[in-house]
Amino acid sequence: MKSSIRGMQMKKNLGKIVLLFLALQRVIFAQQLVDYKIHASKTNPFVKEPIEITFKVHQKDHTNVMFFFVEAQKSPDYQITLLTRELDDEKHHDSSAVFKYILFPLKAKKINVRFDFTLKSSSDGSVAHAYVTDHDESSGIEGKISHINTEPLVLDIKPLAHSVDLVGDFKLHSNIDTKEINQYENVNLHYRLFGNGFVHKINLLDKIKDVNLFSDMQEEPLKLTKDGFSLNRDYIYSLSATEDFSIPQITLKAYSPKRDHFYTLSAPAYSIKVNKMDITNIIDKEESPQTKKIISTQRVKQFFIYIFIFFSGYLVALLSQRSYKSAKEIKFQDIKKSKSPKELILVLLNNYSRREDIHNFIAELEKVAYGDKQGVFKDIKKSILKQFDS
Repeated sequence: MKSSIRGMQMKKNLGKIVLLFLALQRVIFAQQLVDYKIHASKTNPFVKEPIEITFKVHQKDHTNVMFFFVEAQKSPDYQITLLTRELDDEKHHDSSAVFKYILFPLKAKKINVRFDFTLKSSSDGSVAHAYVTDHDESSGIEGKISHINTEPLVLDIKPLAHSVDLVGDFKLHSNIDTKEINQYENVNLHYRLFGNGFVHKINLLDKIKDVNLFSDMQEEPLKLTKDGFSLNRDYIYSLSATEDFSIPQITLKAYSPKRDHFYTLSAPAYSIKVNKMDITNIIDKEESPQTKKIISTQRVKQFFIYIFIFFSGYLVALLSQRSYKSAKEIKFQDIKKSKSPKELILVLLNNYSRREDIHNFIAELEKVAYGDKQGVFKDIKKSILKQFDS
């Protein structure tokens, strides 16, 4: 019984020795083929600090042509992206390559950065045949493929002393087109965030109570540099309200690894005055004084119609119930029956004020009604009906 146990232990130990021998043999074989070095610009960085990692390879076995393939392994501990790849194959059977990566550590801990390193060894004949048959990439060339085991790069990541929104060197600019509007106009606000470092999504302006807020973000394609990603991002906001309101100050906390410095980005607060538009500014007593009588029963009648519509949003619905038309036929009858831009403005304000898309239509109607811009009333009405019915 004891002899059988000893035999099993000897077999296990022998198996381990064989595996160790094979692993050692692979290492020796790899060392005979190539030299490689992995270097980091900093081994003790802060979280989200950009680190440049260089992977250098040089051919030692000069028997054949060699091609090198290096790929960084992914990990939740870091974000890594290839920056550049430089190949030197001018010398016969004596190639070298340099792969540069930018790594952003994401966790304060010791992390292992691993690489998959593969080389292909091909004869001159295989290379010549591949180029003759239009295979101008190394992946299309036949040859012996060897997977080289590499030691991981160990980095000890430090936490930042303070919580920040950004890591890198950034700037924040802002501008606003006006600080005074009426209840049918918009304030256009523009922020620009730009610089180099670790890039992620940041929301600058949250919802403001009793304010309609429309937002858009535009961003130029990110460009990777040794200092991180080069960012150029525009935040565009359009705001409207019926009462005065304030846009809060924007404050972003940041850390610059290059300067080893904590700093703050800020954009000022804005106070917006909203002027109440008098109903008499919409309902003119005289549209064309040179061509109409001073007192017109038609204008007086129309005036009271406007007032009635303004104070009673259900007028058209009540009148429409008297007819026997289908629901589809009476839909948006108040809009369809409007005879002028001003009448339609009142209909929109009273019957459709909860819709967020009426403000642009009201602005267009005002331009037509008051002669600031040439426009066709019927076309605007068609656009409104199409928008509302969609």
